[in-house]
Amino acid sequence: MIDQKAVLLAICRLFSGSDLSDLRSSGVQIADEEQLFAQLQYHQLTPIAYHYREQLATTSGIRFSPTLVKELKNYSLMNISRIMAFEYYLQRLDELFRREKIDYRIFKGMATSKMVYPREDLRSFGDIDLLIRPDDLEVVENILRMEGFEHADDLYRVFPTEIIRKYSFAQHFIRREQSYIALDIHLNLSGRLHPFQFDQQDFWESVSAVTINDREYQTFDREHQAVYAMYHSFKHYFFKLTWFIDGFLLLDRQDLDRPKFYDLVKRYKLSLLLDYYARIIVELFGRLPSGISDFDGDLESRHRLVNSETVLRGFLPYSQSRVRLLLPMYYMETIPARLKFLMQQLFPPMETVRDFYVGDTAEKGFWKYLKLRCKAIADLCFNRSREEYSN
Repeated sequence: MIDQKAVLLAICRLFSGSDLSDLRSSGVQIADEEQLFAQLQYHQLTPIAYHYREQLATTSGIRFSPTLVKELKNYSLMNISRIMAFEYYLQRLDELFRREKIDYRIFKGMATSKMVYPREDLRSFGDIDLLIRPDDLEVVENILRMEGFEHADDLYRVFPTEIIRKYSFAQHFIRREQSYIALDIHLNLSGRLHPFQFDQQDFWESVSAVTINDREYQTFDREHQAVYAMYHSFKHYFFKLTWFIDGFLLLDRQDLDRPKFYDLVKRYKLSLLLDYYARIIVELFGRLPSGISDFDGDLESRHRLVNSETVLRGFLPYSQSRVRLLLPMYYMETIPARLKFLMQQLFPPMETVRDFYVGDTAEKGFWKYLKLRCKAIADLCFNRSREEYSN
């Protein structure tokens, strides 16, 4: 019997051209195809699994049942339809933005699929990610409102515009009528509350063209995209394999400007993160991408928690609240930086307290703040892991 982790790992090896013989199994059945399908959807690999199903069978002995193949096919066809709808609407949005002189960049899923994937429909994504200038937010919101979009039901929709701008919160929009379209409007590449901050202007100036449905759009150059893909793989308290595949494909090119990439890593203090990233890449793909084949970090040691098993599982073995505090400190480069980040998370500065905790009365805000601080400290010190909760 073959488990779902072996399938996910085999997909990574196919992308890297690595040998799959060590994954070959005498079994011809998946241990739990229902669970595998859920994992493929979570990691956004469903179209890839369908496209490579025959190659998986010949190279590693992994064979899908007719029922699973049908499910994979249906999802893949739906993904192609969604891509077509998104591409068509992107043209409409581009015309509206040009009319209002809105400068923007397209990045992440749609841009990456066009630039580095062997076939664009292999990269599954659920929205279009756009970076805009903070001063253009109100104009963009008005455009989207006229187009039938509404704010998605998430945390950030409750904040006033000045707070959204101040902390660079992404805005999520959905159009449910006509064809379904989802947009993520970003004001920055990392929110102000995140420990890693990118120079916004640096990314704006690193412009490169990407062709989508016979029209050119602006995105970032490959080196900046690779740095962001690496950062984004660790940004959240959960992991998705598709983000690691994005990064691998962006870096797996001989024409990558290595000095520029390493300079960006150093500039944004991501050297330790690159060390973790390179180790995980080698574990998943069997080799380093050709663009950083000269990386001289320690690839042999394996972190107890941040490793390929963590990625294949989809999250660290901590509760969500605890990992939000701990994960960034794993790859922050200095102890003072880690302590500063921890203190800012446990005891935010007064400016942040005023923005988020003080309600109609100071008393109400104080008790709300105190309650949340006590909860954060308790989570850090006493909260059990997800594995403990599940047992």
